[in-house]
Amino acid sequence: MPKFFPFSLKPKRYLTGLDGLRAVAVIAIIIYHLNPLWLPGGFLGVDTFFVISGYLITSLLIHEYQSKGTIDLGAFWIRRIKRLIPAVFFLISVVILYTLFFEPQIIKTIKHDSIAAFFYVSNWWYIFEETSYFEAGEPKPLMHLWSLAIEEQFYIIWPFVFLVLLKVKKLHKYIPYIIIGVTMVSLGLMIYFMVPNMDNSRVYFGTDTRAHTILLGVLLAFVWPPFNLKAETPKRYQRIIDITGVTSLIILILFMIFTKDYSNWLYAGGLFLVTLLTLPAIAASVHPSTKLGHALSNPIMLWIGTRSYSLYLWHYPIIVFMNMHYVAGQIPLHIIVLQVVLTCIAAELSFRFVETPIRKQGFNFFKPSFNTSRAFIVKSSTSVILITGLLITLFGFFDHLHEDVNKQSTFNTENGTLFTSTPNEIAKDIKKHHKEFIDEKERIAKEKAEKEEREEKEKKAQELADEFLQESSPLFIGDSLLVNIGSQIQSRIPNAVINGEVGRQMYEAVDLSKNKYQHFNKKDENIILELGTNGDFSKEQLEEFIKVFDEANIYLVTTRVPRDWQNSVNKKMIAAEKEYKNVTVINWYNASEGHVEYFEPDGIHLNHDGVESMVDLIVRDILDNQNF
Repeated sequence: MPKFFPFSLKPKRYLTGLDGLRAVAVIAIIIYHLNPLWLPGGFLGVDTFFVISGYLITSLLIHEYQSKGTIDLGAFWIRRIKRLIPAVFFLISVVILYTLFFEPQIIKTIKHDSIAAFFYVSNWWYIFEETSYFEAGEPKPLMHLWSLAIEEQFYIIWPFVFLVLLKVKKLHKYIPYIIIGVTMVSLGLMIYFMVPNMDNSRVYFGTDTRAHTILLGVLLAFVWPPFNLKAETPKRYQRIIDITGVTSLIILILFMIFTKDYSNWLYAGGLFLVTLLTLPAIAASVHPSTKLGHALSNPIMLWIGTRSYSLYLWHYPIIVFMNMHYVAGQIPLHIIVLQVVLTCIAAELSFRFVETPIRKQGFNFFKPSFNTSRAFIVKSSTSVILITGLLITLFGFFDHLHEDVNKQSTFNTENGTLFTSTPNEIAKDIKKHHKEFIDEKERIAKEKAEKEEREEKEKKAQELADEFLQESSPLFIGDSLLVNIGSQIQSRIPNAVINGEVGRQMYEAVDLSKNKYQHFNKKDENIILELGTNGDFSKEQLEEFIKVFDEANIYLVTTRVPRDWQNSVNKKMIAAEKEYKNVTVINWYNASEGHVEYFEPDGIHLNHDGVESMVDLIVRDILDNQNF
């Protein structure tokens, strides 16, 4: 028996407490995907999965090396394949068939994402595509498989590296230190690639930048081996472990409640800190004598935890497909309940009829037998249908059904009657009430004159407004929403200078203004800023933009986006209006309240009615500020 590890070999046991923690993680993730405003930090459940994977896999590898003196890599990888791949294969096949029948306009997206998922490189595929995890865009029902890609890459690389380190005598003593070193490198890469106040999806998706979370779990396996923990522990130590573990779990939940997915500190080392602070929860959950471990092992948490993989796989495509037919952030409650119910049903079917049988039987699951011929027919028929749909889609037979929903990424112009009495009634009143009639006649004549004067003023104002709109050249700077409404603005204000770009952030708008549009900083020039769709910005950044155009009239368009930065963006704009005399807020958030009919399913971009409504609002507010 190898003497490297400072603890004795003991039998493996089922770690039910870890299933309870998995339940906490997957519940948080599902709530976050149902509506990010409900649990802004629910995405941290992915990090909990990462650290649990690093801890459990390393613990199993250590146990195998202790008992056999080596690690059977082939057997390990086969176990992982049987555990993970059938469920993913089943999910992708069903998603492809559903897309073909009901959502063919995104079939190429599904095809590309499926190929990446099959090879477990989804995270790098989304980095290559510059896909945002946090911004609304084209529906991607398989985008959640990015995290499984990272885990599978870990399962492929780490056991081999670990075995090599164990076999090399000069290295095996330093394994924990090597892991710490690689962890610090990964953390350094996260901090290096992180850009403040910007979409940090590159950091979020990267195997290199996320490895430290898994490696912290690996390190925990060396200092807290789960199969060597004593069941009979002095009560004072049990209390210390429980208190530490419960405190750690509470900290994790608080992070999930209050953390924002765009927070700069997260990508400047914050994810490392969150993982580090939650390690005691894992340590306490696997201890055989702790109350936390027993509490997490209750039947409900066990049911969710044992199916956490299935729940994770199925919840996201169900939510994405259903949300395509509603406005994000304004999903009816009964639809949300239906999404949860369908997720549980799909997860149970997958767990019971795909994952468990194949994990136990392997390819024997597909072998026919005399007593199960009917089951064989069902399994074979289902497999043929799924595989056929999968292959013909992956080979591009249905690519022509795809519709590009992101056709344009930029828009740049440079590249009642007042008198109700009838004549007969008046004629009768002449004889009976001559004076009253004269007064009424005078009143009507006065009102008629006032009406004509008002109509003349309105006509002149409209002529001045039309002339202003035809001759003025206001500057519009914005993101994808400005791209969305750019054509309508141009039709209303032909000479408008419009510069919209998908994904634009405030710091980019500041740089653009300084480098290209400073000549607009003149009295009576109008600058319209539409930003906030893609994330928050700081008060200082907004003030920097305002100072670039301190002589001009600045209009800030508030945002409506189903993300937790919405209120922060709008509050900064409203505060700026109070602080700066040349700033006016165009309150799209208020104007669009209750108008679900304005929005596309992402809850941000606008259909024809929404475009007209928003442009009307902008034009009206600009005209109200003119002295006609």
